[in-house]
Amino acid sequence: MTKSLAAVIYLEPDQVSLRIIEQPSLKVVNNVQSGAMMVGTKQIANYAENMAAIVNNIEGFKQLVKDYQVKKISFYGALEDLDEITAQYVADQLEVRTGLKIHWLNNNQLMAQSMSCVVLKLKEFRKLSKHCLYLVSLGLDTMTLAFFHHGNFETLWELDLGGAQISHLVDRLRQTTTNPQEIIQDYISSKFGYIAPELIQKKKTTLLIQNAPTLANRYIKKGDHLGEIPRSIFNNPIDQIDLLAPAERMWDEFTIDDRQQHLLVPNYLVIARAEELINPTNVYVTDISVMDGLTNGIAVQNDQSRQQIQKMIRTSADDLAQRYGVNSAHKQFVTKFALQFFDQLRPIHRLGNHERLLLEIACKIDDIGNFINQSGHYRHSAYILRANSMIGLSDEDNQIIAEVARYHSTESPTALQPHYRHLDDDIQLTIAKLAAILRVVDSLDDSRQQKIKSISLKLTRDGRLKIQASATDDLVLEKWSFSSKASLFKDVYGIQPVLVERSN
Repeated sequence: MTKSLAAVIYLEPDQVSLRIIEQPSLKVVNNVQSGAMMVGTKQIANYAENMAAIVNNIEGFKQLVKDYQVKKISFYGALEDLDEITAQYVADQLEVRTGLKIHWLNNNQLMAQSMSCVVLKLKEFRKLSKHCLYLVSLGLDTMTLAFFHHGNFETLWELDLGGAQISHLVDRLRQTTTNPQEIIQDYISSKFGYIAPELIQKKKTTLLIQNAPTLANRYIKKGDHLGEIPRSIFNNPIDQIDLLAPAERMWDEFTIDDRQQHLLVPNYLVIARAEELINPTNVYVTDISVMDGLTNGIAVQNDQSRQQIQKMIRTSADDLAQRYGVNSAHKQFVTKFALQFFDQLRPIHRLGNHERLLLEIACKIDDIGNFINQSGHYRHSAYILRANSMIGLSDEDNQIIAEVARYHSTESPTALQPHYRHLDDDIQLTIAKLAAILRVVDSLDDSRQQKIKSISLKLTRDGRLKIQASATDDLVLEKWSFSSKASLFKDVYGIQPVLVERSN
């Protein structure tokens, strides 16, 4: 098999990195990191202010890539807390100055890449997650806590406990109090508060820490990706903790670079609180990073990584549906037949497999708004979904799912709807196509009794979609619902759907 080289540049608020890998082995050929960049005080992602340093480093990376005769460069950036307008401005500036187009990834996408790499690349993962495993992934803006059971991902929480966030809080507190330790501890405990009862009740747990380079340098042996941490290092009394550096040095000072120094104690305090609540049998650290996730996943179009992430996305949707009391039988009915519609109508809608996944997720969670109120539940579904972005999906993906849920029932995606009118033109049609399919299928189980056991679809020469439904009971309610909900399908596709009951 022919070998080739590929380069990945990854931009974070505090550094920019380059990795050159060999394909298809994914062996690391070269790994280069910039010096530490200043993180913003009001906004963590201070890319605009650091533009000169970023461009200077990237130009150096481009020369190195040229020396290696690498033809392909993938450029990714951590979106962090950037708003849409600033993100576009930064992307435009980078493209003008470096000739490279950046692909922004939100935290849920980055965590999906790194977690899939942990699952697939860490040989000890299956053993570690035999019972209950919590994976703590430290970030600048947020901290992510994922739960695995019997080797499978189950759920995830994103907490406002990023190292830079806490470090900024410490700086502000030092201006008003001489002893901020207790306030910081209370702040961290408050962020864990709503999930603490769930963390406490799990037994036979393992805690795995990710994105903690100081711990990794100390406890992981050369050539390994996993190291065990003695639980005793998290038992220091609060009055022994200096918020600038630990009074009792738990790490060799030569392993701490400028980038890690200001994050050291904030991250330590967060991990210590997580360890206290989870009370794990063992604590481990891995050096598998976001860059590892990118270079073993999205940058090389790794099918294993993609399948693992899609599995996590589906699990997150099922978890959300269960949390909000969605009717499981109806969810399965709608998902099954909506995907059948999608697959058999591919020549008409001309959407791809990614849109198929978005439809599948929308089918699972379109009714979560009933938890708030059955009246106008589709609107409630939309804003719940906007507030609960799912792992592995982009901001645009989450927006599409939320809007498909909004329009799956009564309201139609037209220019008269303000939510639809203000969407980007390139996703409006996708939303309309997916919502039209979901609305028709949803009407076929309006009684929530799953009377229909099978469906066959046939496009007729006179421009109709004949839907033959084999049912175990009369479809009076379903036909009535279908007659009102089928109009969107005709408006979007120009094809009139017709329901034909075929009784068993």
